[in-house]
Amino acid sequence: MAQQENTPARAGGAAVSAAFAAEALRGVDASRERARLTARLVPGWYGPVAASALIVPALADAWAQRRGGWAVFLSLLVALAFLAVLVALFDAVRRASGVRVTLPWTARLRRSGAPLLGLLAAGGATYGVCLWSGTGRTAAKVAMFVVLGLGVWAVCVVRNASVRRKLRVAG
Repeated sequence: MAQQENTPARAGGAAVSAAFAAEALRGVDASRERARLTARLVPGWYGPVAASALIVPALADAWAQRRGGWAVFLSLLVALAFLAVLVALFDAVRRASGVRVTLPWTARLRRSGAPLLGLLAAGGATYGVCLWSGTGRTAAKVAMFVVLGLGVWAVCVVRNASVRRKLRVAG
């Protein structure tokens, strides 16, 4: 005796099943795209904290250059502490997204290459202009890190705006 299903037969048979399956796959693809985009969002506090994590060590180093001695060691500790803060922030942002979408390094570099090159060019130009204008190496270094820090903040804001726009379009 053949086994029977408890569900009633649908009109259209296999064609209807194929249409439902195709619709379900489109829903899965849309959900996957929304999850990928959501994973790219960074919290609003990340930009200012990353900026200060770049600026404060430069200020500590400028202070240490004038003081000398133990202050140089202290500025090194401040720089290492803020580097640890940046690494912890990066990890916290990845975990807070709730979605772990790992991309290959080449894809990450392609996605962040233009902003990174722009930031480095702006920082280098700031350093060069400051040296050219005679402000001194310490002030030029602080100005360069201020530009880099504010640039990181701006990149975070622009990136979030782009991701939110894509999320609205994706539904």
